[in-house]
Amino acid sequence: MELSGIAAAPGVAIGPVWRHAAGMGTGNPVPDAHVAAERASTELMALAARVRAAGRAGDAAIFEAQAMMALDPMLLAAIADRAARDPSLSTPPTPDQVAALVEAVAGEQADTIAALEDERLAARAADVRDVGARIVRIVAGRSIALPDVPSIAIADDLPPSIAAEIDDGKLLGIALERGSVTSHAAILARGLGIPAVVGTRGLLPAAGEHRMAAVDGDAGRVIFDPTEDELRALKAVVEQRHAAGAAARALRGQPGQTADGHRIELLANIGRPEEVDRALEAGAEGVGLFRTEFLFVGRAAAPSEDEQADAYRRVLEAFGERPVVIRLLDVGGDKPLPYLRLAPEPNPFLGIRGLRLAHQHREVLLEQVRAIARAGAALPVAPRLMAPMVATIEDVELLHELVAAALAELDRRTVARAARLEVGIMIEVPSAVLLAAELAQRVDFFSIGSNDLTQYVLAMDRTHPELASAADALHPAVLRAIRATVDGAASSGIEVAVCGELGGDPLGALVLAGFGIGSLSMDAGRLDDVRLALSRLTLAQLQDIARAALAATTADEVRSIVRANSTPT
Repeated sequence: MELSGIAAAPGVAIGPVWRHAAGMGTGNPVPDAHVAAERASTELMALAARVRAAGRAGDAAIFEAQAMMALDPMLLAAIADRAARDPSLSTPPTPDQVAALVEAVAGEQADTIAALEDERLAARAADVRDVGARIVRIVAGRSIALPDVPSIAIADDLPPSIAAEIDDGKLLGIALERGSVTSHAAILARGLGIPAVVGTRGLLPAAGEHRMAAVDGDAGRVIFDPTEDELRALKAVVEQRHAAGAAARALRGQPGQTADGHRIELLANIGRPEEVDRALEAGAEGVGLFRTEFLFVGRAAAPSEDEQADAYRRVLEAFGERPVVIRLLDVGGDKPLPYLRLAPEPNPFLGIRGLRLAHQHREVLLEQVRAIARAGAALPVAPRLMAPMVATIEDVELLHELVAAALAELDRRTVARAARLEVGIMIEVPSAVLLAAELAQRVDFFSIGSNDLTQYVLAMDRTHPELASAADALHPAVLRAIRATVDGAASSGIEVAVCGELGGDPLGALVLAGFGIGSLSMDAGRLDDVRLALSRLTLAQLQDIARAALAATTADEVRSIVRANSTPT
């Protein structure tokens, strides 16, 4: 039986099925939610330390954040309040009653976040559920039987802390009914180098009593009890992947370039300073997207300017003379922060988000610009400041006015050095594509956010369970928008990069390079494959592929064209 899902981490794995379940009793309940939360926090900090020692600092940061979340006063106060208002509870409440309270409160908080339908916040909702489930297990005295042999994990949405607790070598691949390519389970899979398929509708009912499963993280397939013919085909793919992986690793440390030496800068997307080591190890030539939201979420008040400057400086110093693009805070109606008191919006994707936040919370962005300028003031390369959700000429004028106002508030020495600050914008909405030539006259660089651009061009929510697979960035309509952006930028001679998922797709990277895009930024785990794909073709071949892709009418046709013309020289 074969099911289709969303390819979230590359590779192919075959093995026995391990089903993630809620846990079974151990006879050691802890019927106090606060005590259980403290124990959960301690367990998560220990897990973070173990993961960090294994060289996965980015993953460790997930569990450090979860450890703090377990002790969140709002969560604990909500549990206590629910207990005080429930007349059905015994005195004292039983472990099962306390577990039910924790589960209900954590579930409500997670549902509130998930209802915002933003894929980055969906990962935060998964964190809340993960932390809540851990506290529930401690309260009720339950434990989870982890796989004792190398296995394929089958789950609705595998909690990241459970995935990290599985012994090395025992997790071969992951298949999830829910989730997205930005979910923590997918991020962990990429960090571990194992395949993952998410958003696989009907996965759990189909799993039934099947004993074996195959996960194809390249094609987005899950196959239960594969036949002999399917096994032979899958094993051939595995061998091909191993050979390609060895070839890709052999290129690590070399600059991204085509077979005839045309340079394509390969950069990493990061979400926090702790991810720098992973990016450098993978051969990143800089940072094409530093998401700064990590500093602002999960806290009661905004970070100070000093705290921000320190975080930005750590990344800039790590990359030395290599470029680092720092994106201004991208929050709003779809990614709310409690201390900003943003009103709920009926359509947050089209509401107050990104740069538009400056109209209501100007000081937040002014402080961030000052922090970025201060962080780069004594370094050899100027930081590249990038604004999200730019749709009009007026937006760019607002951006420049903000930068000027922020620099005017710094001391004279810092201002002199910060004058080297480069200012760019994300191209992620159709109006910015149509105004590309005019916008290019007013900024230093463009970076195309292919995820949101795809969503807006195709009018498809990329987190929607029934539309996610159709919201394909290789759709000709999206490619034509990208091509138009490149042409608009060329009129003013500014650089164009891509920092969305398309840049980390080897097939997409070939098309983008053929368009003349000189920088691709992606998850560090995808750098090897993209570097190898580019190295096998000449620039002229890439340009031919790009022209053919523009003439196609469907995303499937584009993929067929690229695959058919991607043979090594």
